[in-house]
Amino acid sequence: MSMQAGIANTTITPQCPIWMTGFAARTAPADGVYADIEASAVVLESDGKRAAIIALDLVGIDEYLLDALRETAAGLGIPAECTLVNCSHTHCAPSCRVVRGSNRHFDEEWLSDLKDKVASLLREALEDLQPSEIDYIVGSCTLGINRRRVGDDGTAGGMLPDPHKPIDLDVPVLRISGAGGTPRALLFSYAAHPTTMGGQQIGPDYPGPARDYLRQSMPGCVPIFLQGCGGDVKPRNLTPDGRFAAGPIEMVYEIGHELGRAVIAALCGRPTRLGDELGCASALAQLPTRGTPSEQRLEQLANGNQWEQMYADVARKTIAEKGGLADYLPVEVQGIRIGDLRMVAMGGEISVEIGLEVKRRLPELPVWTLGYSNLLRCYVASLGAHPEGGYEVETSFLYSWTPEPRPLGLKPESVAVLVDTAIGVVRSL
Repeated sequence: MSMQAGIANTTITPQCPIWMTGFAARTAPADGVYADIEASAVVLESDGKRAAIIALDLVGIDEYLLDALRETAAGLGIPAECTLVNCSHTHCAPSCRVVRGSNRHFDEEWLSDLKDKVASLLREALEDLQPSEIDYIVGSCTLGINRRRVGDDGTAGGMLPDPHKPIDLDVPVLRISGAGGTPRALLFSYAAHPTTMGGQQIGPDYPGPARDYLRQSMPGCVPIFLQGCGGDVKPRNLTPDGRFAAGPIEMVYEIGHELGRAVIAALCGRPTRLGDELGCASALAQLPTRGTPSEQRLEQLANGNQWEQMYADVARKTIAEKGGLADYLPVEVQGIRIGDLRMVAMGGEISVEIGLEVKRRLPELPVWTLGYSNLLRCYVASLGAHPEGGYEVETSFLYSWTPEPRPLGLKPESVAVLVDTAIGVVRSL
């Protein structure tokens, strides 16, 4: 038994103008590009088993793209539970979830081309399979800061930096080397929103300059960024009065290069050679919701801002058709084993504390936690966030209509359901 790996990478930068997603306040499409956005694929094969890891510079995807990619992978001998799609969550990428309605713009031609391009990327990675050695190490970086500062009233009404709340310092690094020990690819991760930059230009935010730094440091090696559990963490780009800044572009490069340096620093240590075992598992965590909003609450929203009005409208239509909104939201939890390493990927905007808790509960194993994987369902806030309220707990659900409007938040017990499911998936590998 020996491990083989195939690697492929391409740009997926669209032609402008094109509508972006990530910031609801945008009222116009992108008018330019400050840096290319990318897609990468890694196919692993060992002892007759195959797995694929796909990384996309997108906010998130829905069934349209995920189902197509997993269908392509299945035709290449890679089961659905072994096909992991992770999005960097840059907020300067095209809208790519098929949701129609006012202020819900997407480019069908670009989306179709994207599907075909990433499917071809998978096939290219498979054709690139060659004997490889894989090692793993965890570095450290402080580029993130928690965004859930609580006010005097005990609530987290806005996104403000709080240096006293948790972040995940880990920078996991997986190195794939070919014949003679030449590095072929670096998979690396950090848990923070790529929201250093706003504006009207397409770009990857800090993951892009991090990859550029690694390309310059290790010519010929393909750097691949995976997003961690950073649902309530932003880059440490602050104004003098203690608020989050948007740009300038120089900060995107400064923060990205900081992460790139952290990856190189990690590799100066002693990475652990991973074995050739390859395994996959997947399970659905059924997260309990707050249930159907009352008519009184919907009436309040109907008299609110445009997003609240649209939510009230589509929620009422769904309630009339189906009798109510969902009592549970299914979130996929996927595990991939590479030697002793366990990667666990969750399908949502996962609080940093949840990712930390999964690792804390599995001290005997090297565990790499990822959010923003496969379907981007919803925010999953930490247990401590629920009494504080705020965006991750409730407000964000106003913007989530895929495939239909959701209740305005999850119940606190959803945290235990997700963590327990992740633990179960990891231990099954």
